[in-house]
Amino acid sequence: MKLSLFIAMFQLGLVISCVAAESTISDAGTYQSKQWCVLAPGAREQQMQAFLNTACSQLVDCKAIRPGGSCYQPNTLENHASFILNLSYRRYGQCDRAIGIFSISDPSSGSCQYP
Repeated sequence: MKLSLFIAMFQLGLVISCVAAESTISDAGTYQSKQWCVLAPGAREQQMQAFLNTACSQLVDCKAIRPGGSCYQPNTLENHASFILNLSYRRYGQCDRAIGIFSISDPSSGSCQYP
């Protein structure tokens, strides 16, 4: 169930509030905000390439960023690293903090749909 409204919780007489975008309530009934692991501003080219080399050879299937793949275009190191960062995050539950940050804005574009 998606929530896009103001949530107020009363706990010990105090009001705690938050605004959620693209939020869900899981099957277990816990509140979760949809987020993606994407490339951090200022990530260095050497770090991105090292991450892609490791991720694509040992961690995840990188066919989406190969020629003809749904996320090949735009063909930039930044876009490819961002997509694979999120793919790795979805599989292993950790965002590589050396080059990645969390975003609550869906980075999908055109045929390139981030999971």
